Amino acid sequence: LLMPIMDGFELLNILKDDQSLKTIPVIVITSKDLTEEDYAFLSGNVDQVIQKGEYSRKELIARINTAIKESNLKMLKEGK
Repeated sequence: LLMPIMDGFELLNILKDDQSLKTIPVIVITSKDLTEEDYAFLSGNVDQVIQKGEYSRKELIARINTAIKESNLKMLKEGK
């Protein structure tokens, strides 16, 4: 979420506004202390939010796989 040229929130808006990109699963891994506003925005725009250091490698891989599977199911339902 904290990036040099644009922040992650701006990037998410760009991804969600572009029809060809909006089905890409997004997992946010951040060390930022998220506010209630941050969580509210992210909950509708990303598949997972993970705080850095609060997960194992195995859990991270499982979350990535879950996000990909859910994205694939969503695309199948939409006929894409």
